[in-house]
Amino acid sequence: MDVMILESVPVVLRGEMSRWLTPVGSGVHVGHVSTLVRDELWALALALAKAGDGRVIQIWHCRGEPGYHIRVHGLEGASLVDLEGLPMIAVQDAAWRQAMHRFSSAPEGGMLADVSEDFGGSGRAKP
Repeated sequence: MDVMILESVPVVLRGEMSRWLTPVGSGVHVGHVSTLVRDELWALALALAKAGDGRVIQIWHCRGEPGYHIRVHGLEGASLVDLEGLPMIAVQDAAWRQAMHRFSSAPEGGMLADVSEDFGGSGRAKP
């Protein structure tokens, strides 16, 4: 399954997307296309969205966790981040800066390093 979300883009781009994907809402197109077509649609969307202040989000199914990939263009005040393998769009406000500081200052070995030391590193409780 492929999803394209278009905001503030030229009408011609929505028309081009409807040739390959089914429009299901205002600026939302879904369908199943090949990797080549998906990449060409992304390139077309970037070319036409850059002419204005458009935002484009593309999501498609893939194997593994979390089961999808995402790419974005034109986010203002937000960014695409990877939080422990999950792609998320983070709004860059005060709470975002605090969370990024907390995750970037995690101890070596990850958030669970302190827990494994409590169990002697073997996964079993100390007697």
